[in-house]
This record gives sequence, C-alpha cells and structure tokens, in this order.
Amino acid sequence: MCWYLTLAFLGAWLPWLGVYLARGSMDDPLTQLSTAAFVPALAACVVRRWVTREGFASSGLRMHFRSTWRYYVAAVTLPWGVLGVALAGSVVAGWPWSDAYTDSSSWFYLAAGPLICAVMAPIFWGEEYGWTAYLRDRLVPGRPVMTTFLTGAIWGVWHWPLPWVGYFGGSTSVWEALWAMLLWLPLSVLLEFLIGWLWSSTESVWPGAMLHAGSNLVVAEGMGLFVGDVLSPITSSVLLCVGLTPFVVAIVCSGHLGRVAPPSS
Repeated sequence: MCWYLTLAFLGAWLPWLGVYLARGSMDDPLTQLSTAAFVPALAACVVRRWVTREGFASSGLRMHFRSTWRYYVAAVTLPWGVLGVALAGSVVAGWPWSDAYTDSSSWFYLAAGPLICAVMAPIFWGEEYGWTAYLRDRLVPGRPVMTTFLTGAIWGVWHWPLPWVGYFGGSTSVWEALWAMLLWLPLSVLLEFLIGWLWSSTESVWPGAMLHAGSNLVVAEGMGLFVGDVLSPITSSVLLCVGLTPFVVAIVCSGHLGRVAPPSS
C-alpha cells in the first residue's frame, strides 16, 4: 500500500509541478489527460504486477452487467438527482439563475447525462481503478464506513496542487485556492461513499467510473449552466457537497455500503 501511495502521489504531483513551472494550465483537458488522469491506475498496475504479484484476476475489470445492471442504472442516473439537490440548494441560498433554463440545448445536454456517463467512463477509470478498486479495500478491511472515509480523504489530498496550477481556469486567488483545497476533502469523501457503494455492490470498477464522469460532466457542468454567474471554486464545491449529502446519508443509514473483504493475495 505504501508503494501504491508513493507512486500515485509522486506520479501526479511531479507532472503538475512541471505544468506550473512551464506556466501551463490544468484547465486544459489534454493537459489533465496527459499528466495524471491515469496515474492512480498505473500505480495500481505496477504494484499488482511487480510488488505484491497478486495479478489482476479480482481487480474489478469485469463488468458483471447481467447480475448488477441496476447499479449501472443508478450510476448513470444519480448525477441527475445530485444536480437537482444542488440546484435546490442554490435556490435556498438565494443565488440567481442564468437564462440557460430557457435554452433547449442546455436541457438536451442534461437529458444526455446517462450517455455522457457511459461514454466518458474510460477517462475516469484511471482514478477509480487506483483509489477504489485497489486502495479502498486495503486501508481498513472489514470496516466499510471507515475505509471509505479514509480513501476519500486521501483522494482529496491528492488533488491539492490543482488549484495552484490553473485547474479552475483564469486567476485563482490564494484565498480561493486554500478554500478549494479544504473543500476537496468533504467533496471527495462524499463522492467516494457513492463510488464505494457501487464498487462493493458490483465488484466492478466501471459503475464508479460512470458516476465519477457524471459528477464532473453532468453535475458540475449543469451547475455551470444554471448558476454559472455565481459559481467559484468555493461555491461549486459547496453546492456539490450539498447535492451528494442526502444520497450518502441514505446509503450509510440503510447499511447498504457493503462489506469490505481483505484483498486476495
């Protein structure tokens, strides 16, 4: 596990440092893909192959779609629910909406949410194959709530350099960057609870990758469409946390987070 964390962090933070020194920006999707999008997966593959030599037989690559298709449906439709709660939170906060709700193209994009989740899942597979399919079951085996919480917290810390290398576009103030780092912790923990529920229920990395895609490309983009005028790294993170919270509470309180079995050697 120490080898995995070392490879995952250095494999991402060093390229991000290079982007910073080269005055580049992580706001560019190509830069994101070429630097660290697949580093967690590569770290897991290296450890599985050459450190623990456990191989890939039970690493979550299979879809198990026939027996777990309901969870795939949940993975691609939950982003709609998260977005709905987040937008309700913006109404409660009194934040004005843009005119996007009158634009048919905005609604068409949101209607295509499940397709977006499925098509873009391979991009987000890189993180889920590392953080969820490898790390989660090894932190605190047999204690799903604690191990999910810790996985999300570590995942959140992994993101910490991003506000300093242009991830949010434009100029991010020091104050906003510090708050973004802080809010990345609860945001990652909450999202990992949903992803962990899908993982433990399907033993496949793919539903979690679909949900991750939906969080970034349906929920975040949807918030940008409807309340973009008031969004900042801080407000967008807060709204996303608001949107995720009721679903996480429902999963934890119902005891459906699933068991975490010790990984096979």
